[in-house]
Amino acid sequence: MKMVYPISDLGCAVLRMSFSDWLDVREPEFFDVDEGDLYGFVQQIPSLYAYSFTVVLVKVGTTLFKLTGKRRKEAWVTGTLSKPDYLTALIFDMTELDFQTLCTKAKAKQFEALPPHEVVKAAYSELGLTFVSERLRNGFINEAIHIALRGRQRSLQDKRSIREREDINMKKAIELFKNELLLIDGLLPKSDIFTTGVLAGSLIMLGLNKPITEFLKRLNNNQGKTKDGLADPIECLLKAIHRHKISQRTMQPRMAIDLAKKTVHAIAIWLEGEQSAKYWRMRDLTGHELMPLIMELKQLKMKNAERDL
Repeated sequence: MKMVYPISDLGCAVLRMSFSDWLDVREPEFFDVDEGDLYGFVQQIPSLYAYSFTVVLVKVGTTLFKLTGKRRKEAWVTGTLSKPDYLTALIFDMTELDFQTLCTKAKAKQFEALPPHEVVKAAYSELGLTFVSERLRNGFINEAIHIALRGRQRSLQDKRSIREREDINMKKAIELFKNELLLIDGLLPKSDIFTTGVLAGSLIMLGLNKPITEFLKRLNNNQGKTKDGLADPIECLLKAIHRHKISQRTMQPRMAIDLAKKTVHAIAIWLEGEQSAKYWRMRDLTGHELMPLIMELKQLKMKNAERDL
């Protein structure tokens, strides 16, 4: 690498470096967060040829990090664009604090661009969580989390409300329900039974420390019971899930809320025991309101003041 000259007035220096040296420079989270697709076109313009081989680096202490050039790197390495022998690098000094701030903001921006299930999977990774069941492993729990913490999916929440204006921090939410999710995962939940609404209702009741592992096992194994033409709460819930499934309504937003309410209702009846007059039923589950239980859950977990949960 050869220092051409410093530009003190601009707060940077200019460095001529080989392409191979540049490839070895470390790539932080903010590498090319905002770079467009301009350079492939610019490289074809003779008067801008040198500009197309200009990159920006930042220096933190004695360590260099790439700031621009990610898309060009991919094109150069794959042969889509002609690879240069040398690059001109503008180098800006950066404090450790600014570096960490930029990394944090870049990571947040990358998260925003991900589809919801990929955000969930990224949160799994950061929290060191590994799930084995297909239902949880693939990350499609975003809507269930929203129902379990807000009573309804994000698309149905009131953006004018102080409590619903801010989106849920999915990493914090998954950490909040870590033990509950691990317990459900250990049951190898069937996707056609633990739909969004059923998963949400189960998370709420598990979060309230209700002893319902046996209920969830029987539900997952289709082990509802009938007696003299009456159904126990597990069988009632299985019937509700089946009705939603055959009417192809299970994935509709309000139907997911309906199943969450019925899941909570079924669990509440099951907890009363077979001696309860409500246990053996002919009538369908009507469902319990979720918000009083969610408020109780947040209070129990000491998260009442968290606007991003």
